[in-house]
Amino acid sequence: MLGRRQLATATATATETAPTPSPGAPSAEQQAIVRLSRTQNVVVSARPGAGKTATAEQIVAANPNRPIAVITYSKRLQLETARRLGGYPSCDVYTFHGMAGRLFSAVVYNDSLLFVYRNQAVATPPTWTGEPYEIIILDEMQDCTEPLFWLVCTFISSVTRAAEGRAPRIVVLGDERQAIYDFKGADARFLSLAPTILTTLSPYPWTQLPLSKSFRLSHETSDFTNKVFLGGENYITGSHHGPKPLYIHGNLFDVETIAQQLVPLILKYGPECTAILAPTIRNNTPLSTLTNHLSRFYGLPVAVSISDEVSLDEHVVAGKICVSTIHQFKGNERDLVIVYGVDNGYFKFIGRDLPDDRCPNAIFVALTRARKQLVAMHDYRQRPMPFVNMEELHEKAQYIDFSDADMQDPAAVGRPIPLGLLLPRNVHASLVVRHVPDQILDAVCKTHLDITVAAPPLPQSEHIGAPDKVLTDAAKLHHEAVSDLNSLAVVAEHEFTRLGTLTTLGFDPDAPLPAVPSDPEARAAWLCRQACGYEANVSGYKSRHIQMQGHDFDWLDEFLEVARDRLAEQFDGAGRLEFEVKLRDSTLRVPNEPGSNKKQTTCLAGRVDIVRYDNSMAVLTQDDDVSGTVTKRRRKKKAAKTAATGRSGDGEVVSIWEIKMAAKLVVEHVIQACIYAYLWTVCAQNGRRGGLVPVPGIVLFNVRDGERWEIHPKDGTESLRNVVEEVLRAKHTSRGMPTTEEFLEKCIKTMAEVER
Repeated sequence: MLGRRQLATATATATETAPTPSPGAPSAEQQAIVRLSRTQNVVVSARPGAGKTATAEQIVAANPNRPIAVITYSKRLQLETARRLGGYPSCDVYTFHGMAGRLFSAVVYNDSLLFVYRNQAVATPPTWTGEPYEIIILDEMQDCTEPLFWLVCTFISSVTRAAEGRAPRIVVLGDERQAIYDFKGADARFLSLAPTILTTLSPYPWTQLPLSKSFRLSHETSDFTNKVFLGGENYITGSHHGPKPLYIHGNLFDVETIAQQLVPLILKYGPECTAILAPTIRNNTPLSTLTNHLSRFYGLPVAVSISDEVSLDEHVVAGKICVSTIHQFKGNERDLVIVYGVDNGYFKFIGRDLPDDRCPNAIFVALTRARKQLVAMHDYRQRPMPFVNMEELHEKAQYIDFSDADMQDPAAVGRPIPLGLLLPRNVHASLVVRHVPDQILDAVCKTHLDITVAAPPLPQSEHIGAPDKVLTDAAKLHHEAVSDLNSLAVVAEHEFTRLGTLTTLGFDPDAPLPAVPSDPEARAAWLCRQACGYEANVSGYKSRHIQMQGHDFDWLDEFLEVARDRLAEQFDGAGRLEFEVKLRDSTLRVPNEPGSNKKQTTCLAGRVDIVRYDNSMAVLTQDDDVSGTVTKRRRKKKAAKTAATGRSGDGEVVSIWEIKMAAKLVVEHVIQACIYAYLWTVCAQNGRRGGLVPVPGIVLFNVRDGERWEIHPKDGTESLRNVVEEVLRAKHTSRGMPTTEEFLEKCIKTMAEVER
């Protein structure tokens, strides 16, 4: 059994000390980039694994006494680059938002805050107070958005002013084919057209150079990618020999047969050197069934990251098969990489608005993650992607077929691209805001909502420091993520203490509960264990639950009582509470455009954390059963009384509570809470015979720091519906790529704003 005291093996043990940088001999391409960067600006189109970070290191090493800034897109890459460049005191490494924080002398952790400082900069341009940089390296510029472009221009301008008019030289790095964040507003032309859009910021000449040789890919993998997926273009060059890629065609629900093919490879390369990638992880039954099979029957360690909105935690994935979305794995590599979704189903379910005559960038990214062995998985129910060269496929890959039928012919090229709104049949409320840019969410909130900070964050010393991951195998240094379990356990503890039920964890309120420990430490561990099982059932991914069977689940006991009491204080005097309330609008009709008569229908569903009812007929008060035990008979009696008094029209004052245990409350949480409030209103209205249901109160509460936001729709139910419709349209509408003329015009306007 592994417990809290063994957690002293801190995550720091898995972090290497930054060595003194000693870059190896640069390639001819790198030498040219380093040489030119001293006197002019350079745009570098770098293939996957071609050594972008090493090139930045070479530039810094060649100019050890010149102040240089390296700006990266992700925190992971920033930390890695900073480690490699730790021996050069004249070099600073930032993320884009980290650089914004330095520029504006404030914490700028997302685009929402960046917009605030952008508005302020119109009247008072920021001043760079540090040493002016002579070279600025901008990495992953294919992922740049218009707000980040504004930030880059503002930063370079402020550095130039600090240097009394001497502009820095600029090195722009990226790869157009790895541009996969278009849903965030990213545009690869911020990379390819950098000499045009940045020309007024730096007067030096521009040169565009490639980094074409991949130190990651084998000749066999690069040849397969070029010939089969890129139409024969010699886009990327490998650096070593390896096995042919495997192309597996079959029934992806037949996990036993798939495991027979994959497990020998996983054992050969090691779970710690294996990744399984897919366009989407949520609701991916073939993938969840396979990973459960690998954990349960083969005992292989697996780390599944369901959300692609957060970076992979290197401590959680270390030593395990990494199961991840393609987007989340970008920038990573492993010896063995297994890619799901390499068939025409991608265009049906994921890339419905993408042209089908070329390889989607996300698929290209996935195919270029393997250092040694690449495996492409093709669902036998789907045709090959239209652009795939079938003759080259059989030549460049080892083809394995375990289906009952031959592979279908490729789909025809040139299907119509459906522009405009295209709603899926089902939408989960918690996923609506994913992939919607902050700028849009901010505009929606500003138009339709008034947000009040009813309680500011408590002092840092009072923040609840529950761990977000725990050590589960001291010998192998395996960790598991637990932040989602913490939130579930805290709400469940409040529910059990107040009502004696555990609907938060999926238990039927009218059925007998298992024995819940009365000892606080034992109860905390029991709740965390139950939360782990509940999450496994909800997500379908059971690897964490299997791998934690022998764990003590004892990381939350010192925090649970404080967290429960902090949450309970919010409900002093409440009439009655309902937990984990399921809500659904099965026929939500959304206009294709605002005011349009053409509408599409979807089913919007979700589960709200807590619904609070207050009125004189309240059936349960704060003083009822604070000991935590309620008999089944008493729960049934309360449930019956609730049914009698909880109907719309009883004069109850209702509020929807969304409970978080996050670092900060953000605008995404606001939209999510409003969607739940809208769903509650719809469900309540459907059960009402006459009159309109009053709009419920909407409250966001962060247990970690005690912050509470209250949200008021400006025009009641109409505002809530507008929030839902506008966010759904923003998420599911394709308007096509702006023309180059439109793109350049937008960049000119942004530059004019900076130079004003």
